[in-house]
Amino acid sequence: MRKFLYLSIALLSMTSWASEQSQKVTDSMITNQLKSFAYHWYAKFDNGTTIDELTPYLPEEKLEFIYPQAKITSLNELTSQFEAAWMATDANAHQVEEIAIYKSSENNVYDIITPHTYYIKRKNGTFGELSIVSRMRVRLGLKTRLDPKAELPKIESYLVLFQNAKSDDVTQKISALRHKTFSENDAKSFVHKWFENADLGNANAMIDMVSNQPLGINLFGNSIDTKDALKDYLEQNAAAQKWAIHKPHNIVVTPTPEGFSVRFIVHFEGDIQGMGNLSLNNVTNWLLVEENGELRLRDYSLSLL
Repeated sequence: MRKFLYLSIALLSMTSWASEQSQKVTDSMITNQLKSFAYHWYAKFDNGTTIDELTPYLPEEKLEFIYPQAKITSLNELTSQFEAAWMATDANAHQVEEIAIYKSSENNVYDIITPHTYYIKRKNGTFGELSIVSRMRVRLGLKTRLDPKAELPKIESYLVLFQNAKSDDVTQKISALRHKTFSENDAKSFVHKWFENADLGNANAMIDMVSNQPLGINLFGNSIDTKDALKDYLEQNAAAQKWAIHKPHNIVVTPTPEGFSVRFIVHFEGDIQGMGNLSLNNVTNWLLVEENGELRLRDYSLSLL
């Protein structure tokens, strides 16, 4: 009886451990998903969007957007506000600081806190440089007519707080945040989408984000120059990982003639076959290039801290 009791306690402990690791992976995946989404949302405005592109990310009911000058509670009001603002805008950009994700007390609801600077060049010849902190409250798993599979986050509320404002010419600042048709927020969204797929161990989705050009990749001494070789490497890594999470942060994006040079830090935790539990940090450098109207990863190197 005592042996059976010890065995039961051991099994419960193993089950609890597995559940804890599974929750870690889920939390990391959702964080990367939501950060990728937030950067993608701001990139849409940077690049010139339409209300039709935005509505798949909105609920069909329970909508509340609060700005210093207006409170919006319906899609019709949001459409009117958006079209009026867009008609007056010549160019704009959002320079986003580090994004924070907080789970609310309600299931599947998260707050996305985004401090950023908003640059705007208006058609009337005036300019704005606004320091802003915003809070998006988003719900996951909500089905709508435009998203029947509930694949997209839905913004149920959006709050904007202005911190300060200037009216200097921001033309060069807007240009400095772009490469061709892309915003630096596209590049930051790409980073978190990549590691969302890494958390899931989805090598196929990661390979779809890679350039078809010859690659310049060096990972822990492994030199890789083709997509097939990279896919083999990613699949071997995924097979060796009992569980793993990736937390990229402090992303710095620099436009170059070739594309976006991207540097960031990644915190990795996981249990690797033959190596046990690991907790590592590295500095990662990428080059993202434009290819067939999309950003794709071409060069990749990292250094352990």
